[in-house]
Amino acid sequence: MKEKTPKVEATTKLSLKKILIRLLTNKKLLLSLGIIIILIVVEFTTDFVEIVLGSVIELTNPYRPKSGTIWELHKKDQLASEQLEQITKSLPDKKQEIPEINDLIQLKTKLEEQQTLLITVDQFRSLYNQIPIRISGDIISPFDLLKLSHSRKWIWTKIVKNDSSLSFFFIDGDRQLLMDTYPPLSVLYNIPDANKSHVVALDSMNIFEGRTISRNQFFVVFDDLPNSVKLRLINNPFQLVRWDSNIQKVGISRYVDDNTVTIGFQINQGIYTEVYTFEASDWAVDIFIENLNNLYPEFNLDTPEDRYRALPNYF
Repeated sequence: MKEKTPKVEATTKLSLKKILIRLLTNKKLLLSLGIIIILIVVEFTTDFVEIVLGSVIELTNPYRPKSGTIWELHKKDQLASEQLEQITKSLPDKKQEIPEINDLIQLKTKLEEQQTLLITVDQFRSLYNQIPIRISGDIISPFDLLKLSHSRKWIWTKIVKNDSSLSFFFIDGDRQLLMDTYPPLSVLYNIPDANKSHVVALDSMNIFEGRTISRNQFFVVFDDLPNSVKLRLINNPFQLVRWDSNIQKVGISRYVDDNTVTIGFQINQGIYTEVYTFEASDWAVDIFIENLNNLYPEFNLDTPEDRYRALPNYF
């Protein structure tokens, strides 16, 4: 191989020197390089500042005021988690005895006594099949029931009866809520006793006891009210047209729950009677009762009283 001569090496060094001088004297190139370097420095500096600020916020998080939308949502999630924990704790162990409920009469009796029942899937299916079709769909639709059954997760059914409401909770083996329904309380009273004619009375319901009026008395007052008040009393007036002469009695609940008052209608259905309810505005009910007492002083019906209702411990 030929070795480089000193003359060639000198020429190469001279060329490199010229190239370097040209680069250093090119202002546009130097400006571009400077901008690139500044951007790189700014990017790394910004990342560093973000990391430091994030660490500071995380460390001071417990000491900052807990206000604002995010904190409110977090608080609600925490309360819901605590409630769910209480719900699951009350579910029975495998060894706990399940109440013996084989028919609808036993179901109604137990609910009147205990207000809360926990039954198995098989028990619920058996009871559901005994309930008339026109009522069972109010508890849970057949499509939802089939979906629950086919999921193979449904293990328990919790039934809760309050003074003016009825609740069903469908739970899996891990104590998680799969579905919940809230049929009207009238469903319970519309369930017929075996081998007996189906007769339901408003006076047999605690919330309406001593607070019922006849059909004629109701319409004497109702017909003279402004339409705006009528709609706040009965949100589906077409139903009154369908029932009309079949209405036997009307009951007004003694309680106000969340600014609403339950109004019940006892309907003659031929060989049986049924009770249907509406949720009416409390101020519309007050107007109705005031007019009722003016026309029928003998009633002297009190306006419904407020009743604080905390969130129920469902399980």
